[in-house]
Amino acid sequence: MVDLLKDIPITVVAPASGLNKGELTTLKGIAALKLNIPRGSFDQKKSVFHSNSDEIRFKHLKDALFDDGNHVVWTLRGGYGAAKLIPALQQLPIPAREKFFIGYSDITALHIFLTQACGWKTIHGSGIVEMIKSDKHRANFIKIAEIIAGRVKEITVDQLFPMNRAAQSTHSVQGKLTGGNITVLQTGIGTNWQVKTKDKILFLEDTQIKAYQLDRSLLHFTQAGLLKDVKAIVFGHCGADNKEIIKTLNQFAASLSIPVFKTHRFGHGSINDPIIYNTVSQIVAVHDSSFTLVMKV
Repeated sequence: MVDLLKDIPITVVAPASGLNKGELTTLKGIAALKLNIPRGSFDQKKSVFHSNSDEIRFKHLKDALFDDGNHVVWTLRGGYGAAKLIPALQQLPIPAREKFFIGYSDITALHIFLTQACGWKTIHGSGIVEMIKSDKHRANFIKIAEIIAGRVKEITVDQLFPMNRAAQSTHSVQGKLTGGNITVLQTGIGTNWQVKTKDKILFLEDTQIKAYQLDRSLLHFTQAGLLKDVKAIVFGHCGADNKEIIKTLNQFAASLSIPVFKTHRFGHGSINDPIIYNTVSQIVAVHDSSFTLVMKV
């Protein structure tokens, strides 16, 4: 993974939560990577919840998006705070050069902004600090590195399993992808950055969510009309994926006439395969009664 990235400048931004000094030192110590971590990125004395003040977090994100010297902007982690930056981002022109923008969880808000307002193809994938986490699979980062380095023309997420009759009876679904973290997407409902789901394959995940909270969120999506013209839904990790969560998802899937799938291949678990927003994608049946999501890079 490091070999694929060693000559590629990567700007690290922290638009949501920060991290402790030990983790930051370890991350900076990956000498084989050309990481640009802007000075003054972390000062949690200026914010109760975030890596820094709204103004500083916005400045570093803006500088990274408009810097002609890099083509990779990799978020540190999720947490909380990215949606606060959207009003200021909306006042900017569209960057002249599209970047690889990578992150997940709370970073969902920025994915929605960059894909809908700017037309970018962004990457829902692990925050860069997870490189130093022993409980995260190395393949999460190898797959992202292969995309950034131009080694692949398409990527896949395997082991999608049908959750309703519509999914069981389909052979393929085509459409561009949107989605991300359920809680963050729900936060955007009614705002001017609300996710646009028409004719899209919607992928969803969440962490530390209880079954009744998940049910309430999905009810909100339904009553807000976000599922009216969706091509299909793919659930990744949803909290603990325990019996109550799976029962909730099964009941939800059974109420829909569109295909609904479940996988453990993306989200907050140890496996977090990258997913590319806004690219030509297809869900196709494979021989073992499962499905594969295929995305053009």
